Amino acid sequence: MVKSVEAIVAFGGNVGDVLAGFLSAREQLGCVEGLQVLDSSCVYRSPPMGSAGQTDYLNAVISLNVDIQAEALLRHLQRIETQHGRIRTGEHWGPRTLDLDLIAYNDTAMQTKSLTLPHPHMHTRMFVLQPLCDIHPGWRHPVLKQTVRELLESLTATGTPFLEEGQAW
Repeated sequence: MVKSVEAIVAFGGNVGDVLAGFLSAREQLGCVEGLQVLDSSCVYRSPPMGSAGQTDYLNAVISLNVDIQAEALLRHLQRIETQHGRIRTGEHWGPRTLDLDLIAYNDTAMQTKSLTLPHPHMHTRMFVLQPLCDIHPGWRHPVLKQTVRELLESLTATGTPFLEEGQAW
């Protein structure tokens, strides 16, 4: 068993009943031994990245209290994605039923073959920063040494627009 830490997980999807998938995945995470859901952001709609012709994504962020290793948490996230119909086609930023990204694991900075923490692109993605700011504006990026609020302000200063108002789930 690991000392209890906070983990941040980003939810995304644009195929099928995405909101139902979010609700189910959050419930499943809360049932895993060693995981406790602490907080959830609003759900936001965002334009797709990647191939043209995709529908908009829904995105949200949750925080978890965990007492398992980051790699074990990643395996749980991938299992839940698969149970929700996620098929890894190799297409980068393609359509998906459910995408669960481990964004941060406390203040851990690490890189392995299967996991980089914190998520290497989190600070460039409005669909991660805006929901994360809902629940944890003071979380400090362990590499960039900036809070989520500061990262969000930096991103908007580049001209990236805020997402439309989110909804509770």
